Amino acid sequence: MPPLTTTQSEDGAGVGRYTADPALGAGDAPAAIRVRGAATHNLRDVDLDLPRNELIVFCGVSGSGKTSMAIDTLYAEGQRRYIESFSTYTRQFLEQLDKPAVEKIEGLPPALAVRQGAASRSNRATVATATEVADHLRLIYARAGGVVCPDCDRPVRRDTVESIAEQLAATADGTRLMLGFRAPTRPGGERSAWAADLIAMGYVRWIIGGETRSIDPHAAKEINAEPINADGAIVLVDRLVASPAATARLTESVESALAAGDQSCVALIEAEGDTAATAEIDGRRWREVRFSSALRCDACDRGFAEPTPALLNFNSPLGACPECEGFGSVAETDMDLVVPDRGVSVRDGAVAPWNTPAYKHELEELLALADDYAIPVDAPFSELSEQHVRLIVEGVPERDFGGLNGFFRWLERRKYKMHLRVYLSRWRSYRECPACGGARLRPDALAIRFAGKNLAELCGLKTIDAMRLLESVLKDPHRVATATPTTARAVALPILERVVDRLRYLVDVGLGYVTLDRPLRTLSSGEAQRVAMTSTLGSSLVDMLYVLDEPSAGLHPVDVSALAGAIGRLRDRGNTVVVVEHEEAFVRAADHVVEFGPQAGVEGGRVVFQGSPEELLTATGSRTGDWLAGRRAMTIGRRRTPTAERLQLRGARGNNLRTVDADFPLGLLTLVTGVSGAGKSSLVLRTLYPALAALIVSRKGAARSRAEGPKTTGAKSIDAPLPYAELLGAGPIDGVQLIDGAPISRSPRSNPVTYVKAFDPIRALFAEQPDAQARGLTASHFSFNVDGGRCDTCQGAGYLEVDMQFMPDVYMRCSECDGRRYRREVLDVRYRGRDISEVLEMTAHEALRFFRGQNKVQAKLKVLLDVGLDYLRLGQPANTLSGGEAQRLKLAGTLAGKQSGRTLFVLDEPSTGLHYSDVVQLIDCFDALVDVGHTLVVVDHNPQLMLAADRIIDLGPGAAEEGGGIVAAGTPEEVAACADSATGRVLADTLRCAEAAATALADEPVDG
Repeated sequence: MPPLTTTQSEDGAGVGRYTADPALGAGDAPAAIRVRGAATHNLRDVDLDLPRNELIVFCGVSGSGKTSMAIDTLYAEGQRRYIESFSTYTRQFLEQLDKPAVEKIEGLPPALAVRQGAASRSNRATVATATEVADHLRLIYARAGGVVCPDCDRPVRRDTVESIAEQLAATADGTRLMLGFRAPTRPGGERSAWAADLIAMGYVRWIIGGETRSIDPHAAKEINAEPINADGAIVLVDRLVASPAATARLTESVESALAAGDQSCVALIEAEGDTAATAEIDGRRWREVRFSSALRCDACDRGFAEPTPALLNFNSPLGACPECEGFGSVAETDMDLVVPDRGVSVRDGAVAPWNTPAYKHELEELLALADDYAIPVDAPFSELSEQHVRLIVEGVPERDFGGLNGFFRWLERRKYKMHLRVYLSRWRSYRECPACGGARLRPDALAIRFAGKNLAELCGLKTIDAMRLLESVLKDPHRVATATPTTARAVALPILERVVDRLRYLVDVGLGYVTLDRPLRTLSSGEAQRVAMTSTLGSSLVDMLYVLDEPSAGLHPVDVSALAGAIGRLRDRGNTVVVVEHEEAFVRAADHVVEFGPQAGVEGGRVVFQGSPEELLTATGSRTGDWLAGRRAMTIGRRRTPTAERLQLRGARGNNLRTVDADFPLGLLTLVTGVSGAGKSSLVLRTLYPALAALIVSRKGAARSRAEGPKTTGAKSIDAPLPYAELLGAGPIDGVQLIDGAPISRSPRSNPVTYVKAFDPIRALFAEQPDAQARGLTASHFSFNVDGGRCDTCQGAGYLEVDMQFMPDVYMRCSECDGRRYRREVLDVRYRGRDISEVLEMTAHEALRFFRGQNKVQAKLKVLLDVGLDYLRLGQPANTLSGGEAQRLKLAGTLAGKQSGRTLFVLDEPSTGLHYSDVVQLIDCFDALVDVGHTLVVVDHNPQLMLAADRIIDLGPGAAEEGGGIVAAGTPEEVAACADSATGRVLADTLRCAEAAATALADEPVDG
């Protein structure tokens, strides 16, 4: 990167500007990014030269150092240099940020990174807001949109002083003209004062009762007795003969009339003999014309707010629908949640909110009056009559019993308390807002139209349809809006081009079926990943360094080529693109490949290969080259024989599912595949999992479900399932667990060693040391989450959080403990020469060897190795883990705990971020779970997992309305034989390659 100099602006703030390197000639640029001595995390003084303006792929096994080089070295240094351009005030908070462990980096351009991250769980976050398309559209609608009255469907035009004067001069040339404004009606007793006020403001005439009169406050009786119509009197500002010579006078008079008439004025044009004349004044016929500089429909007498971006923002109080506050839905009490089991009686706890000790008095009040109203409190709730249910819901006011409605109103008045808000939300579900119909915006915002649609209608379109509509506007700018000034169109069209570019990117990466108003929380992990990349990759920047972390996560193999093409176009614009990837399509499409390894953790951190994809295939010592060249073969898994036990989901019809009937054999590994948008997440994550979880809760009984809740992992709450007919065959299943890529915690305090419960025996071991006992230190002193032994400055986090206001929060290493989390007296206690902070810096593989002989610790740590996380540091903050690492950590936490009974595991894209060699280890872990009687339902597309599956369910054949059905189902061989299945075609090629590689390996001579 060229040197960065800081100059002072007029307001004293530092303004950073990149200046040309004196060593470079005009227009010269470094030919390569030169990295020397990179030692971030497990990198071992790596020297690396990366060609600029090329597509570079970093590959290697998990934990080999790819992300450490790409994100934590290249991108981190680029960000640090960017921060140097900030003002002195801002830099005082950032200068303490750790510099990447590297000797020097030369030729580094400005950097942008797209990392894996969990999609927002808020309904306010949509595809349009995440891609910044909503921000651009709001500006376009505010500047170039036209207001259309929803009552009469007529355009609402805004008049200006100039346009009014020009129109009157043209239409009333040579005729008499009276210009004024309507004054509101006053009660008879106040008209004298009213007239006096008008005279004080300089007005001398008004029109009352069809006559032009002088304004005379002394004629009080006449004025007070005169009836005035509902429109009030017309106060005259000027009387003149319209002509081009009088344009200046006319303009001044119009301006005065608009100011006095609250943005509206009236022009009376003499029209003798005109049958269209609307008024008779002083015995003459006049045509009345009304003008308004405000947005107002005269036909409906309805005014509209000024179009602004805030008015079109459902996250702003100015634009949000008052009823739903911009959510598009309103919460209401759901009796299915209030009474989860209708087979339970009222006395035994059918009404769930009243079963807690704090609110049990509500149930006691109901029981006390039950006999007087003949409520059968010992009968199942389902047998209660409508009248009895109404008494429970609405209450009995004469007995001072508010019922459920009164109880929830009482909670509403106290929902400023967090725990009561959470408690109240447990008994509510959402329905479409009746005021806005789910549009989220207030009526004035919905009246603004662009290209024939309001903002909610445009965002309700699929991405590909919205792109085509806006492209047609670009081709014909006159379609922008009716009565839109030319200047407004000139402002809107450049912004519109940016919107189309971003929509085209979404279409190119296979998201043309997604609507712009779709909440991010409803997207699959792969869809959310590609949406997150849009704002970055859809831009038009050049000479940048783009760092992409696993962009193909969640993509079906047939969709990867489209994404690779979109990223290739990013390079073609003159950018350097570094991609951390394992997908074969990306590796083969790269200009340059760098493989890190040879192993993970301390046994990795080196460059084992650097060169072209063609050279990779013949390289020795390259694991990736071995897999791609067939020197390592994908093995066909052992097929387990299915039993008669199977989970049967019938009539799934949520989202785009077309009444799907799916069978999931128990005790087997079932893989659900399909192209993006085919309905995999809808079927498994949003129908099967919540339906099965609710069924298990119901089976355990209301009392136990309240105490324990469903057996889940990785989800704090379970949404209601999408519509389905029935779920059969769940009897043998004792629990269900969802293991997805959602972060285990957003706090840096959570880490792998605490998640797998290995830190408890480690702390106990340190507390047993003689130095600890001599100081009176217990196991709690070695915890960084409680007071006692942790650092008082950072509260045991090791980092201090800095609120950056307009930027994401920044974490700085604690200067008191130097990031070690503990007080000095705790760090003085050592076990085998290491203190507790040094243990937290160990990788799982190192720690397993370090704690030899400590069976309790090793048993907990071994599960991290079983799921391929041996390279993770024990104390690595959970908010730094990728989605794939978080998912495998959840799986490790499950294996570390005791599993009683038969559990059905639901996994979402577990192969995310895994190298070919890592997937082999993951399959071994799956086999171990299945062998002890558990059932696995996995949403994934990895070819190795396809070969290892016992059963595959392929959805499709396309996305959105073209998908939602089962294309093929059966063993991998049976699915591979289906020509209509995209997965089948991929699987057929994979089977052929696996069989050919296995034959070739079997034919190789064995060295005796």
